[in-house]
Amino acid sequence: MNILNPLRIAGTLLALGAGMLAESQASAQTVTEIVKRGKVKVGVLIGAPPYGSVDAQGNAVGYDADVTALVGKYLGVPVEIVQLTPPSRIPALEAGKVDFLVATLAPTPERAKAVMFTIPYSAFQTGIYAKKGVAIKNWEDLRGRKVGVNRGSSVEREFTNREKELNLTILRFEDDATTMQALFSGQVEAIAGPDAQANAAIKARGESETELKFVFGMQPNSMTVRKDAYELKQWLNNMIYYIKQNGELNAISEKWVGGPLPQLPTF
Repeated sequence: MNILNPLRIAGTLLALGAGMLAESQASAQTVTEIVKRGKVKVGVLIGAPPYGSVDAQGNAVGYDADVTALVGKYLGVPVEIVQLTPPSRIPALEAGKVDFLVATLAPTPERAKAVMFTIPYSAFQTGIYAKKGVAIKNWEDLRGRKVGVNRGSSVEREFTNREKELNLTILRFEDDATTMQALFSGQVEAIAGPDAQANAAIKARGESETELKFVFGMQPNSMTVRKDAYELKQWLNNMIYYIKQNGELNAISEKWVGGPLPQLPTF
């Protein structure tokens, strides 16, 4: 009998057990599981200031990072932030790499087929931006133009739905900051995006030739949990309600967006 076989089997079982434990630790579905683990793992958007960016040390900063700190405060556990780009947000959640998302994600019907959303915790207007000398007042004025948009964002469909009708050439970028840079450099003639991120990019660059052409919508943003995480979703809803009432969420809006918290819808 080869005495190494039982050891190998035991080693394999231990490895499988460790892997299952690691997976369980990375994908808590309830508040009890998170508190018992002693840490909450939250996916946060970067590349979309003032909602999410990184500082000189590589730490996530912005509206979403401050809201995430409040989540940790009221859960009573430390926060581990996982930095995500727009296309990687829902895949990271579904893969169990985070417990939930605080990642400037619009609660659209299409996304709700795969995940569940809390009541909104932030919102911004969405609009078309271009150089001051470019005559754009409405969608028709974009006919035949090269335009840019954040890949995987909720506003991408505004261009996609009009691509053939307006003969648009659409360039897609990985985040809002890169999309704005494409407009500044002349790579595209116009972009669609949220006002907070666009205004932050214009201010940071000291840009005086780029302006908002027209507004086409408002985007509320929700925290996002996996399917069937009903208890976690309800706790987050309760926390969002609480920080709206006690002024903590308004203080974050004033700090990062430069204005009071808008009237947020509920559902």
